[in-house]
Amino acid sequence: MKILVLTNLYPPHQADTNDFRCEKVTESLRLRGHELRVLTSTHGMNAEQTGGNVERRMWLNGVYDHPLVTGFGDVKKLETHNHRVLSETVASFQPDVIHVWSLHGLSKSLVFALRNSRLPVVYDVADRWLAVELRQDPWLRWWNRPGGPILSKLWRSSLELTGQRNRFDESAPTRLMKGYDRMVNVYGGEAALANVPSNSIGAFRFDRLYFCSQSLKDETAQAGFRVDHAEVIRPGIATEHYVGEIKSASVPVMKLLTVARLDKQSGVLTAVKALHAVRAVQSKTTLSIYGKGDSDYVAEVRSFAATHHLPVEFLPVSNLVRDLPAVYRRHDALLHTAEWNEPFNLHVLEAMACGLPVVGTALAGTLELFRHGENALTYVPGNAEELAARILEIQTQPALRVQMAETAQQEVLTRFNETVVIDQIENHLDTSRQIWTQTAS
Repeated sequence: MKILVLTNLYPPHQADTNDFRCEKVTESLRLRGHELRVLTSTHGMNAEQTGGNVERRMWLNGVYDHPLVTGFGDVKKLETHNHRVLSETVASFQPDVIHVWSLHGLSKSLVFALRNSRLPVVYDVADRWLAVELRQDPWLRWWNRPGGPILSKLWRSSLELTGQRNRFDESAPTRLMKGYDRMVNVYGGEAALANVPSNSIGAFRFDRLYFCSQSLKDETAQAGFRVDHAEVIRPGIATEHYVGEIKSASVPVMKLLTVARLDKQSGVLTAVKALHAVRAVQSKTTLSIYGKGDSDYVAEVRSFAATHHLPVEFLPVSNLVRDLPAVYRRHDALLHTAEWNEPFNLHVLEAMACGLPVVGTALAGTLELFRHGENALTYVPGNAEELAARILEIQTQPALRVQMAETAQQEVLTRFNETVVIDQIENHLDTSRQIWTQTAS
């Protein structure tokens, strides 16, 4: 198959682990004999990059330190550019299928162009660009909200009455088709959005898509979008890089680790507070923190650790893929302290593959993975006292800790092996192409 990959970021100019996942799946499909081209943003570049297997030409809006563009003229320029780039890339590459990853920060009107491309399109949904961000898109919101400032409404009505909106739809689509002139159930006020039935919105059509977790699929359906037909393909990891020997029951659990993007949602401060409580019982326990993030939050965490004289080490971050296997093996347990509905978390799988027992919050994606007392221990998000109790539990009950680590490692090796996951994605892409071909004929 000739596969065009459309995504907001792509290594080495990345911002989170989902970018690495996109790269790994893309390169694995290439190794299986498929021809792939990646179309992504100019993030990290001083100019567009064309030619080769990766083209960096799309413009981001309002994310990853790119300024938020909201003025009509500026937004129109951005939208027109992104659609022109997509059209040119499709024309030159002539793909058999388009594989869309994250549209976070990219023009959501690309969905309409993809729908009208007369090509099979598959969406990999692993963040909230669909469930949340689509409603905030400045271009689609300007055209489709029922209200708005009086001057904007008058200008919009003038453009519609003179046929300008129809012409805009050719270069920077404002809707799926004529008749969807106002999408109240997408761009209406709070009262209108509060009453949108689950799985009901027809203004956006995603024939073929899969989610990284059932929780993200459910959230998207509850936001009103028609996704009940979607599959769930959970991410996998290259287990051969992470698999390690589970430490015996005689080895004490002293070196704790947390891996996260450091912000208030990460719950890392909760981990540090829990360490403070644990050391009152087990004074040799330490905590290592691996990750980058918000400088103010990092300062807050460092201040608490320094004030209470806690052995907290911030590990240097260079390359997630290269660093982490060795980092996991130097520690005795992973604390997953997320305090938000994270769609999924690959670091938990990596640690489990390495044989580390895991203590974590069971929210969203990890709620589907963790089974308290069987493959992990769980605690209430933000509750440092309960987290401390769970840490003491794995320190004082070595048989339970070993049993959980063995169960978790086996589950990761069989269910979340990267090869198994890529098989599922490849099959989904090929099935999508076949269905499209049969429908077209």
